Parts: sequence; C-alpha cells; structure tokens
Amino acid sequence: MMEIRAAGLGRRAGGRAILAGVDLEFSPGVVNVILGPNGAGKSTLLRLLGLLDRPGSGDIVYDGRWLSAMNGAERVALRRRCGFVFQAPLLLAASVEANLRFGARLRSLAVDDEALRRALAATGLAGKKKQEARLLSGGEKQRLQLARVMLLDPDLYLLDEPTANLDPLSVKNIEAAIARLAREGKTVILATHNLMQARLLAGRIVFLQAGRLVQAGSPSEVLSRPLSLDIAEFSAAENILSGTLARRDGRTVLDCGPLNIEVVSEREAGRAAAVIRPEDILVSLQPLDSSARNSFRGTVSAISDLGAVMALVVDCSGVAFTVFLTRISCAQMGLAAGGSVALTFKATAVHLLAID
Repeated sequence: MMEIRAAGLGRRAGGRAILAGVDLEFSPGVVNVILGPNGAGKSTLLRLLGLLDRPGSGDIVYDGRWLSAMNGAERVALRRRCGFVFQAPLLLAASVEANLRFGARLRSLAVDDEALRRALAATGLAGKKKQEARLLSGGEKQRLQLARVMLLDPDLYLLDEPTANLDPLSVKNIEAAIARLAREGKTVILATHNLMQARLLAGRIVFLQAGRLVQAGSPSEVLSRPLSLDIAEFSAAENILSGTLARRDGRTVLDCGPLNIEVVSEREAGRAAAVIRPEDILVSLQPLDSSARNSFRGTVSAISDLGAVMALVVDCSGVAFTVFLTRISCAQMGLAAGGSVALTFKATAVHLLAID
C-alpha cells in the first residue's frame, strides 16, 4: 500500500498551465477515481504521481517522504513501486507469455508459472499464454497490459482510461480486476470518462476542470451534491433547473417560471440552479398528504426501461422531471405515456448551486 499527498502540484506546457495548485490525498484500499472533461489535467496528474514527469511547482509526499527530498536511487526505488496502465496498450511483437515476462525481467524479478497463471486468470486471459499478442483483440491487449503490471505487484496502480472503447466483456474483466486490487489494499488511481464505472468502482472521486481541483469526496458527495454546475452537467445529473431565488409567503423558493420550488438556502435572492436526484422524487397517482413542501401535477411524456429501474419523464407545466421507479411500482400504478401523476419531494432534497 502507499499513502500519497499532492501539495500545490502544478505543471505548465506550451506556455499554459496544465495543472495548477492541486492539493489532494490518495489512500490505499479504495479506488480513487479522477473525473473531468478532456484537457482537465487527468493524464498529467497521473504521470506526475507515477514519476513519469516532474512537477513544475509543488511537491508530492509518498508514505510521509517528500519527492523533492529524494535522491536518484530513492526515486528509482519509488518508481519501481508504481504500475502504469496506459490507454493505448504498449506490447512487444511476441507471445502473451513473453510480454508478461518482459517487465519482470527488466526488474530482475523471477516469475514462476503459477504467478503467470494467476495473472492471466485475474484478467480473463486464461488459455492465451502461447498466443501472439498482435492477434489479440483490443480488449484482450488492454487486459494483457494490466496483467503485465499485476505480475510486478506494485503498491500503486495508475490507470489512464483503461477501458476506453473496449468490448463489454473486457470492461467487465478489467473492472473486476481493479476492484480486487483495491480490496487487497493496493493504492488504485483511475482516470475515466465513464460515469457508470465511477459510480460502480469509486470509493473516492476527484473532479478536475481546466487543471484545477473543483471537488473531491465520496461518490455521493461529488455526483449527487456537486459544488459546481460544471460537475452537475458533466455527471449528467437528470434534473438541473435554473431560476431566481425569492421569498414567497415566508418561504425561500426557486422561481423557475411556471413552477416555484421551495428550497433550503441561506441566500434569498440571485440566480441559482437546482439539482434534484430522481430517486428523491416520489411518484403517486394523487398528491400525497405529506410534510414535503414541493408537490406538482404532471403528465408522463416518456417511459424508459433501464433494466434495474424504469425512468419516467414527467412534464409539470412545461418543466420536465426525470424520476425512477421499480418495474413493479410502474405496473401497479398502470403508468403509461400520457398518464397523469403527482410528484413530491422535500425542500431539503433540492441541492442549490449559485449561477454567476
């Protein structure tokens, strides 16, 4: 395992800041996910943490030791504790076995047949040992790259979009391997665009925007209660409503035009956006007798089967809400497009973001 802390970390390239003043901590035993749009600095951060590039400013602490205080031999020893899985696999024109043994040979590590078998099995490549790597599918090549790193048994795994554009089976195998590494106590840092993957694997999420840290915390904190509209929009939050805060009848509401949504806010004026999770909205055929202060009639405009749940889009006086229901609840209420329903949610369920 490895404890890592970035302190004021920055890097410039081409006259512009790729990363600026980033303060972060990464812990072992969980999958640390880095999210952000293209150009946010995700890959740059991984390369700095993996000692592939040098920081332009700031420093990194590994297990209590500052990188800037290490000599050359200590940096080499630290680098050997890091394993990097790139987005594009870097493989030899040789067999799967030769590729697996190559990295270990560079580090003078002995690899027995049992270790080889375990690495292949863990990445879904059992039976592929003698196959030429160039004949593998794209997903299998990426799994081979991960298996090669796993054979080195590093303390830190840095994974840069390892499942981008892969087939579902390869994605499933790689995700299972990543989760297993975290359970084993490894320090795992994963950069990804895949929100479903982030929700599935992350114990902690870091969101970068234009090279700066915007928010870090648990998946529920970052994805369900984002600190900025950028995060809410990036995470494809289903219900983002903009309006103006106002006081009405002793209550603070967000005036969205056709609807006034009661909110809990220290602010009583100004532009704001509301983020409301679909799972926080109750659906009924008739308005509920409830303490919840927000209740609106609407018409079901669309129903989608998402597998685990049904997603309903409900039009309330021109404002569209997305809500989730179990398939059983949907059937019991006889819901269909064009049907009338009531939506109910608490003022405390509305997460507010200021709009400049």
